[in-house]
Amino acid sequence: MAPIVEHPHVLAMVDSLLEPGWLLSAALAINLLPGETAQSWHFDDGFYTLPRPRPPVSISTIWALDDFTDVNGATEVIPGSHRWSAETPAGEDARRVKVVMPAGSVVVFSGTLWHRGGANRSDGRRLCVSPQYCQPWGRQQENMMLAVGRHASEYSPRIREMLGYSIHPPFMGMVDGMHPLRLIDGAYRPADTGARHVADAFWDEGFPTR
Repeated sequence: MAPIVEHPHVLAMVDSLLEPGWLLSAALAINLLPGETAQSWHFDDGFYTLPRPRPPVSISTIWALDDFTDVNGATEVIPGSHRWSAETPAGEDARRVKVVMPAGSVVVFSGTLWHRGGANRSDGRRLCVSPQYCQPWGRQQENMMLAVGRHASEYSPRIREMLGYSIHPPFMGMVDGMHPLRLIDGAYRPADTGARHVADAFWDEGFPTR
């Protein structure tokens, strides 16, 4: 999953939409088998109980490992619905658009966008993976530090940060008052993380959102 989770094109988009230090919230595999019915309409960060419309607390991606077609359950989205307030779609909403794309493609959308998995009317599976990212101050859907455990040391510095081995200024994410990276990195040096500099800048200037 690592090359997908930290694909540079996706990271560039997430960097532009979420605050610095954002986290990996979930990394799901979704396998639609033949005969699967359409999913209920939903938006992915609805568990953040903040009123809509609002900026996204998360960004979702769906990577097609099989072709997404008109008949095998391609994800359906309602463009512009991330700006909705109390409106909710129902059934075969006429505004829905099927995300038809070949294997190897990715769709990226706001966590506030209404969408659903389509019905699989084919005789084959429709497999995808869905990394989802959240603001550095938002709780992750899955506790990634526990889910990945000691294997976190095997991943790139960027993925370690996404898992939670990072600090959101001035000190959110600390462990016993210290940077969490020291738990998995034998070569950890406090000055190398830059966390102290960023924390000082936070108190002096406020933390930029971009």
